[in-house]
Amino acid sequence: LMSDSKKGVFSTQEVEVTSASDVKNILNQLNKDGIENINTGLIGWQSGGETLSKPNSTKFSSSVGKKNEFKSLMSEFAKKGIDISFSREFSSINETMVNYYGTAAKHINSQYLSVDKSQVLPKNVPVTEYGYATPAKTAQWITDLYEDLGDLSGSFTIDGASNILLSHYKSDDNKTTVQNTVKLYQDAISKIQKNGTKTNLVNPNKYLWKYTDRYLQSPVGTSQYVYETDTVPFLQMVLNGTMEVYAPYANFSFYSTTDQLRMIDYNICPSFVLTQEPSYLLASTTSSDYYSTEFEQYEQLVKDIYNKVNTPLSKVVGYKWSGRKVVSDGVIVNTYKKDGDTKSIVIN
Repeated sequence: LMSDSKKGVFSTQEVEVTSASDVKNILNQLNKDGIENINTGLIGWQSGGETLSKPNSTKFSSSVGKKNEFKSLMSEFAKKGIDISFSREFSSINETMVNYYGTAAKHINSQYLSVDKSQVLPKNVPVTEYGYATPAKTAQWITDLYEDLGDLSGSFTIDGASNILLSHYKSDDNKTTVQNTVKLYQDAISKIQKNGTKTNLVNPNKYLWKYTDRYLQSPVGTSQYVYETDTVPFLQMVLNGTMEVYAPYANFSFYSTTDQLRMIDYNICPSFVLTQEPSYLLASTTSSDYYSTEFEQYEQLVKDIYNKVNTPLSKVVGYKWSGRKVVSDGVIVNTYKKDGDTKSIVIN
């Protein structure tokens, strides 16, 4: 997590919580802690942060890091096998970010699709009213940003467009159905993948699985819409072997021993969202939901969870997850096969 913005009476300023040099220090420290196979996405790296910068903007912030600083950072860690990508939420917009009425999607009733976040955001954030960009504009932004910055990194992280599906109606002759939207997003993301860049998608919808290399923020529990006696990793079993799958951020109440065992059971990688500075600096921004992120507080937990989850799962890398059996209440046996060899992991 890099930065976000808050708006004062006369000016807009960025709240810097992590700089490019901070990212370097954090990753080097994680390496020293014995943590390998790290994939990192940078949130809020643009000038204006996630809130006020146009989604396809390539304007960098001097306080967070200029383009050449990020280029050097990504190149240096690529040599160490650590992937660093630019992350962006491409669907949500506000009137400060863009020319809203020429960009926002409309419902067939001629109303703009809008979301009022005033009840869940702090009172002094820069904006509380959000809309959604038209699907065509969202797809174009993805393409634009990748064309400008795609050569700097081995991967590209997409949020919003990965899990928000909407239509747009301007007139009978100018409308975008949800089927059109699916095609627009598939075309934009497939071009990135075909170019040899890995695609990291946040909780992607099924029609994008084919174009997903890393599934971020995988669901791990019940939706709570219905009462259930147990949850099973059906999604994770379906996706196993086709892409990397990551758990929700562990620093937001997904770090208990039970949660760590569930990561092993579900065959998913742990993830964290981290900042160099204390997270209270984000309290007056739209990133206030990142309420506990400071690296110094989480370094030991990152090490502990990595070691707990990686130790068993590293033994079955390259194996096909072939079965899962609940042998008694709370005791599960996962089986894996490869070239006639079978391995089992017991989770208690």
